[in-house]
Amino acid sequence: MDNVIELTRLWNIIKRSFVWMVVLGIIGGGAAFAVAKFALTPKYSSAVAMLVNRKSSDNATAVQYADQQADVAMINTYKDIITKPVILNKVANKLTKPHKVLVKKAVPAKTKREWSTSKLQYETVTVKKAQPAQYKLERAKYDAGSISAGMLAGEITVTNETNSQVFTVTVTDTNASRAKNIANAIATVFKDNIAKMMSVKNLSVVSKATTNNSAVSPNKKIIVLAGLVLGVMIAFIWGTIRELTDRAVKSVEFLTDDLGLINLGMVQYIGKVDKSGHHDHTKNAPATGSREGRTRRSTRRV
Repeated sequence: MDNVIELTRLWNIIKRSFVWMVVLGIIGGGAAFAVAKFALTPKYSSAVAMLVNRKSSDNATAVQYADQQADVAMINTYKDIITKPVILNKVANKLTKPHKVLVKKAVPAKTKREWSTSKLQYETVTVKKAQPAQYKLERAKYDAGSISAGMLAGEITVTNETNSQVFTVTVTDTNASRAKNIANAIATVFKDNIAKMMSVKNLSVVSKATTNNSAVSPNKKIIVLAGLVLGVMIAFIWGTIRELTDRAVKSVEFLTDDLGLINLGMVQYIGKVDKSGHHDHTKNAPATGSREGRTRRSTRRV
């Protein structure tokens, strides 16, 4: 038998498997939703934007443009440094260990020069004493060992638009609040350390990270759609296999054209006769041996 599926056979497969396609599609979609809802861990993202812009005292347009292009080129270097352990180790320590936080900056002493009549010379007199910087000890936000440089490297994505002096650090984590804290800690640590590492002060935070309670993954709609399509495809493939492996004779043309047999005539299949002498037509079956038995009256080869 020729196993090439024609359009008519394809349509028959779809009609015969339609119920199973609907059932397995619903089951597949429901199973996919359950996996996305209960089995997969949701992830949240938070982003902090930073601006690279050096302060120039020269008002010349050419100089300002050159400085701007230099800042844009510098972003690629910043993107490499911000994902390295030299920064991420300090970020992990900031979040998992107690550390001092500057509350008030140090104030230098104020002095003035006065004439001393006793010494007959000018001397420096302190008008206001210097005030030291004030710090407070901030507790660790997370347990020691819960955040590491390796973990942070896998959660960070640094992006920027072409010819833009702003670059964005996006952190994706299983906890929305922790994603925000990590992003802000990266911005703070990087800003403080890059000035010492490269002897430049051209970095500022444009917008701090905020808590985003909307999960970015998994995408439940896509997963449910994939489960639905998978269920329908399984039912369709199963129906196709049944059609291709069905060896029943379904038409007279197969006997005459493919097998080369001679059609001697057609005999109606009457069925059994019950005790009352009536014919039982409800038990009629196709004489060709088709398993579907879709018609009550069929023909048998003589």
